[in-house]
Amino acid sequence: MKYSLDQLSAFKAAAECGSFSAAARRLGKAQSLISTAIANLEIDLGVSLFNREGRYPQLSAEGMRLLPEAIAILQRCDQLSGIAHGLTAGQEAKLRLAVDDSAQMPWLGDLLQQLAAKFPQLEIELLFPIMEDLYKLLLSGRVDLGISYEAAEHPKELAFHALRECEMQFVVSRQHPLALEKTLTLEMLQDHRQLMVTGRHSGAEKERFRYSPSVWWVEGDWAVLELVRRGLGWACLPNHFADLALEQDIVQLPIRHFESSLQLGVQLVWHPAHPLGLAGQWLKETLIHNSNQISGKPG
Repeated sequence: MKYSLDQLSAFKAAAECGSFSAAARRLGKAQSLISTAIANLEIDLGVSLFNREGRYPQLSAEGMRLLPEAIAILQRCDQLSGIAHGLTAGQEAKLRLAVDDSAQMPWLGDLLQQLAAKFPQLEIELLFPIMEDLYKLLLSGRVDLGISYEAAEHPKELAFHALRECEMQFVVSRQHPLALEKTLTLEMLQDHRQLMVTGRHSGAEKERFRYSPSVWWVEGDWAVLELVRRGLGWACLPNHFADLALEQDIVQLPIRHFESSLQLGVQLVWHPAHPLGLAGQWLKETLIHNSNQISGKPG
């Protein structure tokens, strides 16, 4: 069985166009070549693909069953060609992106939709490491780009660009004793357990927003939020994440001197020594351009 892509293309075109002559016009070939290609395909497959009794050929039962398979093979071949073309043009086979906090996805998801449309053959790996874990992935070359919260200290080998600002909110369950207070100070928070996000590596950054001597360390904002909801402590969370929960038995704490929430920057991170492919470079430049539009900097 040695059927060719040309034979499958002729089969597909004839089925879609309704005649061998129309298929020939679509493919830019002589009608005799189309007829011969389909006849040879029928010999190779051992079935009749068309009934030829009438004026126009009609798909046989076997032809109707095999047509979707032929179309799928041709589509896969087009995909193979597209991937190969992208690789020879400098497009990477896979782009690996690390994002600190999955709650960034509402705004980042819009950009990933654009990326998918521009590079349809690109494979994406999206990881959600926390704090120092993200830097380690970039330093090791495990990921290509990172989006993280601004850190007090960071590796000098990495490059950074500020993307946006987010606010931090103090939140607690409605059933927690702190929720009954009309005004609070940071000192009052020290008497209650704090729930904090942590990565898998120790470092100074994990202590950055610690206000209580009593802490539960939790890997992931969603897990912290669930523990807050159960009244197991209070937490300081990004506003775009905390806002999702303020109507779910969770309230914002009125901290004196913090009427305006704490500001925390979100930044793009990459390793200058690790070159990016076309897709990674496009994503990096688009993120920087969009951030400059927000901040008013020249793009």
